[in-house]
Amino acid sequence: MLKLQIKKWKKDSILPKFPKNGDAGADCFINGFKRIIDGDGAKKLEEIDSNAFTLQPLDRILCPLGFASDIPQGYYAAVVPRSGLALWEGISIVNSPGTIDAGYRNEWGAIVVNLSNKAITLNKGDKICQFIIRKLVDYQLETVEELSDSERALGGFGSTGKK
Repeated sequence: MLKLQIKKWKKDSILPKFPKNGDAGADCFINGFKRIIDGDGAKKLEEIDSNAFTLQPLDRILCPLGFASDIPQGYYAAVVPRSGLALWEGISIVNSPGTIDAGYRNEWGAIVVNLSNKAITLNKGDKICQFIIRKLVDYQLETVEELSDSERALGGFGSTGKK
């Protein structure tokens, strides 16, 4: 069995938990909020000193998750939305899946977006996303002059769905 080492980032962090034995994803909890600010032509993240944050429609926020990890070489983590939040509240993860590489040792975070048409309040300690550990396929890029033929060939996005 693969063992994933995790470390609390702050004393009050809630560590990830599997909802049920055998579940693929471990639930992650909000440990704070960071927003993007523009200052002197450069963007940076600013921590919000609050236990709650109201996310307006189509707005996004970085939610630190309160832990760091030591993912074994040959694996990575995929941070994905929770299906219930996506369905019932319209909350998702912007860069889904977010990728945590084996060498990353900083605090994990989820970029949360409100895709609904109403304001949603997020609270510190809320279950916000989950992560799944995946095996990394080792591959290299090879530049070629021609690609092999296929049935789809140069059909574009949505080309297989036309009637």
